[in-house]
Amino acid sequence: MRLFDLLYSSDPRVVFAFWVGLSMSLASLVLFVAVLVLRQLAQRRERQHLQAVARWRTLLTEAMRDHLPAHLPTLPEREITGFMEVWNELHELPEGQDNPGMRQLAWEIGAAPKLEKIALTGRFHDRVMAIIALGHLRSVSSFSRIEPLLDDPSPIISLSAARALMRIDAARAVERVMPKIESRLDWVDGGVAQILSEADAAVVQGPLSGATLRANDEIAPRMVRFLADVSPEAAAPVIRKILSESHDDHLISTCLQVMTDPADLDKVRALLAHPRWHVRMHAASALGRLGSASDVEALLPLLGDTQWWVRYRAAQAIAHLLRDVDVLARVRERQQDRYARDILTQVIAEQTLEAA
Repeated sequence: MRLFDLLYSSDPRVVFAFWVGLSMSLASLVLFVAVLVLRQLAQRRERQHLQAVARWRTLLTEAMRDHLPAHLPTLPEREITGFMEVWNELHELPEGQDNPGMRQLAWEIGAAPKLEKIALTGRFHDRVMAIIALGHLRSVSSFSRIEPLLDDPSPIISLSAARALMRIDAARAVERVMPKIESRLDWVDGGVAQILSEADAAVVQGPLSGATLRANDEIAPRMVRFLADVSPEAAAPVIRKILSESHDDHLISTCLQVMTDPADLDKVRALLAHPRWHVRMHAASALGRLGSASDVEALLPLLGDTQWWVRYRAAQAIAHLLRDVDVLARVRERQQDRYARDILTQVIAEQTLEAA
């Protein structure tokens, strides 16, 4: 009776409050049921994923050992994420890299077109995993499908695509990837270095050398580092050309840090008197790394430099060239400048501590 009293109350505020309360209760009930349903669906997907991981781990591990089953199962759409997870994981193992048994299994189950579809239209994480998987598969037919992803706004997607293309066909990919390395400053240096290190140096060093020489002074320092990592020999003539011309101080400093050819030391010695202190500092370090005991005299004036880091690197370079703490102590005693004596005292103490 009380319920009917509320429904037929003459006070509209009471009726309104009743219906609001009822609506809120129903909405809460619907939300509760929806949460339960979504939870059950998520748990079901997780169970299916774990089952797929276990299934394909067994099959791919056997394939890696050249034990392909006589009748391979199909790769249903619901199991693709589990397949990708195991496929990429096993390819990170030494015995899984370029494994012919695993590749044969992938071809026989028709993995390539399914991975391509996910790489283009899947969720973000699945797209990345699919692109990586295609790189491991090295499917030449997938090259043209992956190539447009170099322009994807996501640096993770585009960098993953670059790595996959270089894995599939480095000679073909390098001409497409190199301009992106120059222009895409959102690509992390570590990721680019990994891509270049995985490729054959003979394939990469020519285009990378040309790109480095074409780059402006803002882009060139990172290109020089990449080139020096790939091939110090190929980097030497590029560094030589840069140091022979007038360039940005940061670019010169980068060249000094990565150079490995003692034939260029004449250009380094000239930079010991550079007006910018960080160039003098890196020149001193390069001379200490690549020079000989005869270069000590050229480094002595830097022991009295106005910048502490220049004095410190010069003292370290002299210590490295002399390789004798007693001789270094005699050099210190000949110095008239207080800063020079102090910095040599510090380096001598460091060397003594290391020896102990």
